[in-house]
Amino acid sequence: MSCSTSNNPRRRRVRHDIIMEILKMAKNGTRKTKIMYKGRLSFSQLEQYLKALKEADFIAEESGVWKTTEKGLHVIEACKICHRLLKEASV
Repeated sequence: MSCSTSNNPRRRRVRHDIIMEILKMAKNGTRKTKIMYKGRLSFSQLEQYLKALKEADFIAEESGVWKTTEKGLHVIEACKICHRLLKEASV
């Protein structure tokens, strides 16, 4: 589940959707290559996202494994709440 309100898989993804995908993939720890392929990102895109997420302390890297931090987990939960509220408001 992403924060996006659209269910169209062919639409262009927005930045927060990509960020949420990365944070969710890294919840239990994962390698950069897996994030790149599962997230359908180029290497340069991945580097930009990981740098920004690391600077915000949403994700951390140790020995080549990227893992969502406690702060990143809070972001995921906040996004779920936001998505639920938007869905309820549009019914």
